[in-house]
This record gives sequence, structure tokens and C-alpha cells, in this order.
Amino acid sequence: MIQPCTKEQNHVLCPICGRGKIILEEKNSEDVPLRLVLPGSKRKARWYIKCNICKNQIGISVKK
Repeated sequence: MIQPCTKEQNHVLCPICGRGKIILEEKNSEDVPLRLVLPGSKRKARWYIKCNICKNQIGISVKK
């Protein structure tokens, strides 16, 4: 489901270009520690998302 951007959300920016909004986070939600995995990293990612600005693929995994 696509939600409109409101003032109650924060943006997580692309760690490569710093401009692309890759994740929207609601302020009052339960925090789940996530780790962004850069291309070429030895870490394994569970999910992948592509930055709409720089077109790089960023991995996402749950921090333990």
C-alpha cells in the first residue's frame, strides 16, 4: 500500500548518493534495528532496494 508523505514520517536517505529517499519511517512506530548493506560488502542482505536517484542497489538486513 502506498501512503502519502506526511509530517509524521522521516526519510532514510541513500548511503551512496545522500539524495535518494529509500525508506519512509513513521515516528510513532516500533523501532526495528536495520542495517544498510552497500554494494560489494561481505555482509549478506535479506532485502534489496534500488535508489531512484543514483540507481545503486542497497541491501537491508536486520541487526542482531
